[in-house]
Amino acid sequence: MRRFLATTCLVLFISLSARASGFSLYEASIRANGVLGAFSAFANHVSTIYYNPAGLSRLDGFRFSGGATIIAPRTTFRGPLPYSNTKYYMKDQNFTVPNAYASYQITEGLTAGIGLYAPFGLGTRWPDNWVGRSEAVETKLNTVFLNPAVGYTLPDFGIGEIHVGAGLQMAIAGDVKLSRAVRAFVPEGDFSLDGNLDKPAYGYNFGVLYSPVDDVTLGFTYRSQVEVTFNGDARFSNLPVSGFPTGTKGGTTIDLPKSWVAAINVKPLENLALEFDYVWWGWSSYDKLVIEFDQAVPALGGTSLTSNRDYRDTYQLRLGAEYTDFGVDNLTLRAGIAFDNTPLPEKTMDPTLPDSDRLLFSGGASYDFTNYLALDVSYIFIRAQQRKDTSSQNGLHGVYNTYANLPSFGLTLKF
Repeated sequence: MRRFLATTCLVLFISLSARASGFSLYEASIRANGVLGAFSAFANHVSTIYYNPAGLSRLDGFRFSGGATIIAPRTTFRGPLPYSNTKYYMKDQNFTVPNAYASYQITEGLTAGIGLYAPFGLGTRWPDNWVGRSEAVETKLNTVFLNPAVGYTLPDFGIGEIHVGAGLQMAIAGDVKLSRAVRAFVPEGDFSLDGNLDKPAYGYNFGVLYSPVDDVTLGFTYRSQVEVTFNGDARFSNLPVSGFPTGTKGGTTIDLPKSWVAAINVKPLENLALEFDYVWWGWSSYDKLVIEFDQAVPALGGTSLTSNRDYRDTYQLRLGAEYTDFGVDNLTLRAGIAFDNTPLPEKTMDPTLPDSDRLLFSGGASYDFTNYLALDVSYIFIRAQQRKDTSSQNGLHGVYNTYANLPSFGLTLKF
């Protein structure tokens, strides 16, 4: 019984944090979605605030962009191995991820802006009676960041154009939800956990753009680690109060990873731009999970719990293309392909976030109705590599398959 209660508390909070630490959302702009986020050297749109704030200095007048991406993931689990090949389907869910940006040119070569976006999130929802319900039924996390930034064009040193920029990352809102079954009792018990971001959290981003010659731009941008804390209330049904004290609160602090991007953008043709981005993520900051309780939990013999998570640093490869003026006035087309290497080791894999290496494909377009108003659309398809789990520490071994559709729509204004 002691082991069961300890495992229940452990899984509860690991599931909470897995959603924040195991998945990032790079879909911060409808235009950038069209080239699969290969945008850190394009820097020709107000959403450069997220991808590379140095690009702000290239923007004049007043700019505004707003839109949303709909993320529709679909996942199946086959197992548990080696005892069964039964297939279970995650419940269909659609998540809306908004973004908004605005910038204003203060003087020639100096522009300030602000962005609002959701860089970490998503969730999973399995059937109430599925075989892995003791590991996870529902997990959700939402985060909202505010990012004021400024971009500046350096004086001409005779070596090409140089732009620099920097911003402040602020996690201003967030919430989590978790539910799972407890099958050690008859009838089964269950719990749910609802929590919120404890207080705003801060980080920074900066970037550089360098154009040594016409039609070639090099970009570099860095986003710092942001430490966020979530606190919540646990609600238990049909579980012994001796092991799960009523009114227990718990919290954990998560280091959302730092990242950097090295990019190159070239124009081999007058109307064609190509960009390649290498994106590095410092997921190894999530090596341990420390849970703090506001009162002693008898099953644990104390007020804290530490577990190894052992995430690894990883990378993404992103390639995008943009083509204009191919015969239809005011229409720009985009396409992209990317590879996303998962940071999740098999030993800590669970159904809250059955992540794996992924291939991504995208298409997008912008149509200028006037000189001041444009419609932006894009579509991303994600196909995760089938992942066979045979050694995870929770013992729920099986085969996961995941894909996702991500349509997005937005508007861009400039005056």
